[in-house]
Amino acid sequence: MDAPTPNQWAALLRCFILLLCMAGAALMDHWQRRVPNEWWIRWGVAVGFLLLVEVVLLDADLPLVLATLGILAWCSASVIGTPSLNDIRNGSKIDIFVAGWYLFGIAGVGISLYLHGPNALWLLNLAVDAPMFDLMDLEAVEIAENRGRLLLYLIGLAIGIAFIEIAWRARLLHGGADAKAMIIVALAIPWWSGIGPLGETTAVPPVISVLIWSALAFLILPFITISRNLRTGQNGPLRMIWHAERWELDRIPGHHVWILSEIVETADGERKVRERMRPRRKRGNSEDLAVQIERLKEVGETSAWITKKHPFLVYVLPAIPIALILGDPVATILHIWGM
Repeated sequence: MDAPTPNQWAALLRCFILLLCMAGAALMDHWQRRVPNEWWIRWGVAVGFLLLVEVVLLDADLPLVLATLGILAWCSASVIGTPSLNDIRNGSKIDIFVAGWYLFGIAGVGISLYLHGPNALWLLNLAVDAPMFDLMDLEAVEIAENRGRLLLYLIGLAIGIAFIEIAWRARLLHGGADAKAMIIVALAIPWWSGIGPLGETTAVPPVISVLIWSALAFLILPFITISRNLRTGQNGPLRMIWHAERWELDRIPGHHVWILSEIVETADGERKVRERMRPRRKRGNSEDLAVQIERLKEVGETSAWITKKHPFLVYVLPAIPIALILGDPVATILHIWGM
């Protein structure tokens, strides 16, 4: 077996740092249902630096390095926000710095597409020829090919990050910490190359594979919830019993739950109880929970539908080594089925 190359060492070190980061985050998510922003910044800096190191080791030129910095700038918005024109006009140094960071990144993306896009298209079998074959030096051809491949890697990374942002905005990822965690995963495992999982891999970005492996564990939760409801004599409605439970109001305080029962006022001024299918996006605290309970008691309710705040990062943590070993879940399952 050949010794790992420098870029493989960088990839393995990123994976090790990722596991340390997610182990701590999973513990905080389990006990507190929140992970401080500083946690993601601290680990994100380490992972981002190693990503830049690997990009350089993969024969990146300046435009590709700038494109990578642009992706990191995009990711930084999840923890430090985006620069505003007002703050830039007022001389905010951090906003001016981040704005410049964005501009250099955008320039890097554009130049990289211009310089290496044709070679990348050839690697995808979307072009019959490539500019790199006009080069006379075999080493130069190899470097041009590596840069075309690296451009494809970075495009795949950007697609993975875009998917995470869309999933968060669509509330498929409910908490901000969940989205930040998946962005860290995307930066730590930006592509399959250099990791060498034993299972099957596809063009699907690794972060999406980790998300799918994490989500597979959630598939058993509806069966557990339905079973628990049936044991307690709660037979319906069906739209609620697969994802929620009915608890006595006095039992709710001190638990990590969302209350799905809420008071609504009808057109004639009557107050009624209505059950939501999903909790509101607004982050609630114990005081908000107490107010909801009190309002339900005012209309004579003694119980309410709740859904538990499952610590998503607890499911992400084991999904990472599974993905690193088995690769893409869809490809792996299809391979097992002989398809």
